[in-house]
Amino acid sequence: MSAYPNNIQLGIWLDDLRLGVKQGLKAIESLHLEAVGLDAFSADLSPRTLGQSGRRDLGQFVRARGATLTAMRADVGARRLADSNSLDVNLSMIREAMQFAADLGVSQIVVPCGYVPAVDDKDGARTRATLCEAAKTLAMFSSNLGVRVCWLSGGEAPETLASFLNEVETGGLLEVDLNPGAYVMRGIDPLKALQSLSSRVGMARAVDHYRGGAEAPFGKGDVRWGEVLIGLSTLQRNKPISMLAGCTLDGDRLLALSNAYRAMQQLRANPLG
Repeated sequence: MSAYPNNIQLGIWLDDLRLGVKQGLKAIESLHLEAVGLDAFSADLSPRTLGQSGRRDLGQFVRARGATLTAMRADVGARRLADSNSLDVNLSMIREAMQFAADLGVSQIVVPCGYVPAVDDKDGARTRATLCEAAKTLAMFSSNLGVRVCWLSGGEAPETLASFLNEVETGGLLEVDLNPGAYVMRGIDPLKALQSLSSRVGMARAVDHYRGGAEAPFGKGDVRWGEVLIGLSTLQRNKPISMLAGCTLDGDRLLALSNAYRAMQQLRANPLG
């Protein structure tokens, strides 16, 4: 039995299987997943094409397999929310995705928002102002719809993101999806990132990376996942922190994500190995 609080809920990003929603859920049924994440803008799932009856059917299908549909992600692409010319359109799309999540009973939505320039970066002042407007709007959406926004880092330093979010929103409506692999790839200690963002971390992305390099099979890269789990376990939250495995590597995604999920279960039970 782990000596650490069992406040971490494990699962996978289902769309990374590349099997479609229902076929993917059937394929991983034997894993008895605790949590599942879905892409709100996937090829077979969209807030503009799935009506109320379809949403009820999807929610029932997930629950019947014992998993909690805990998160959705909404990536509008390009410069995300950092481009003032497309901000209104992109925010409208994200609001639709958040309503979609609310209808499905999903508590969190992951939004890659774009790179946040430092406050003293004069060249990035316009981008920062645009992201500030976007963040305040997302917080309003969150308050109205009851879905927490999990901001996905755009490559800025974790302390820059922390100070930015604290500047624009103080009520805790904007959380962070911690991505340890991305930090390791950039030479940043994930535990230091966790410390900087600790008050905001609402979930974590379990994708391994080599230091300064590419994505790695889970457990084969340079992320010290046991330490990450211990760090996450110290966060005081009124609900479990979801840690969802993802994969963009070529090859058998079902095998890769199944192996990742089992490895995460072992680490949660014994993070010190």
